Amino acid sequence: MHNVDKVFMFELKSILQKKSVLVTTIIIASLFFIATFIPMIIGFFDKEEPISEGPQNPSMYLIGEAAIVLNTSELSVEELELFIEQLDVFATQSELENQIRNNRYSIGYIIDSPTSFTYVVNNQELYSYSSSMFQSVLSQIQVNKNLIEQNLDPNQVHQAFNVQIHSESIILGKDASNGFLMTYILMFAVYMLVIMYGSFVSTSVAREKDNRTMELLITSTKPATLIVGKVFANGVAGIVQFGSVILAGLLGLLINQNSFPEELLQMLKGGMAWDSWAIFLIFTISGYLLYLFIYASLGSLVSKVEDVGASVTPITMLFIVAYLIASIGMQMPNGLALRIGSYVPFTAILAMPIRYTLSTVGWYELVISMILMILATLIFAYLSIRIYRLGSLNYGNKIGFIKAIKMVIKKENA
Repeated sequence: MHNVDKVFMFELKSILQKKSVLVTTIIIASLFFIATFIPMIIGFFDKEEPISEGPQNPSMYLIGEAAIVLNTSELSVEELELFIEQLDVFATQSELENQIRNNRYSIGYIIDSPTSFTYVVNNQELYSYSSSMFQSVLSQIQVNKNLIEQNLDPNQVHQAFNVQIHSESIILGKDASNGFLMTYILMFAVYMLVIMYGSFVSTSVAREKDNRTMELLITSTKPATLIVGKVFANGVAGIVQFGSVILAGLLGLLINQNSFPEELLQMLKGGMAWDSWAIFLIFTISGYLLYLFIYASLGSLVSKVEDVGASVTPITMLFIVAYLIASIGMQMPNGLALRIGSYVPFTAILAMPIRYTLSTVGWYELVISMILMILATLIFAYLSIRIYRLGSLNYGNKIGFIKAIKMVIKKENA
């Protein structure tokens, strides 16, 4: 395998020089860089307007703006204005409905009594809290009236209920809230990395076989050299491409960090300590190579490029399952699914870094998972090399991956 470096450099240059790869990388990196300017742009246009002084009610201005029809004398406009910053009153229901139909108001309220109202809206949104907020306004007004009837000062009662509790937290392990955002970004990056470059390497192998280029390559270079050089070239190309995107995002974040909310910066900066980065890189690189070797061997088992999609579907579905386990596990980092997934090499690529970042993992668990991951990568690399050699000159019916493994094992034992 002394020609691996030549195959590696040839494949790497051919990948990185593709216009599609260059253009895609530039566009995505630019979008990530531009996205970091969004908080600054929002801050530039979002000018806070001073709130006009009014009655010092603890619940004042629950609603910023409301259009109403008042059909009861038991409730006054002045009482509503204590809780609504801008209140527009209409004489009839039809007048209010016309205003809403003409999009002058998005919602309106027809008040029939101090404890009942009708909610009028042109287009109801999926998540809308306007009705419940107005219900709170009427409820608060009625509560104040009841208190006054009992010779109680509403302000004093509200102050009595408005008790501020001070609390402190002692976190002995890890704070999942700090690592959640960065972990999700990295998990999605690894997902795209494996899916994209797994498809690239399998298609590349199948294309060489389809146009008979593989026959020429095998006569001058060993199959093991070809697949190892091709897998490592695609692996490095993927890391370079996604690394460029991440660097663009980090550069933009560094430039615009003063525009970001402090909580978001804490989530981004405090989410990944050096040990978390180390675990992330070890499992990502090992699992990445594991999948790439399998994708490359699957590409060698088909005779036409059109058959690649069907051939790689099982391994792609397996990786999607790994992504789903990791996504669910982010909500429950100590859950059984993520704990089991962190030991299975095909899912540990995502599960173990997430579990380690969001919760406490024993050193022995890390060692066991790491050994299983590295062993699986080596075993499937060996099997993939043998499968590549087996399928490289096979132009008959498509061979399944499991059948190819059985054929390799049978040949090794013969």
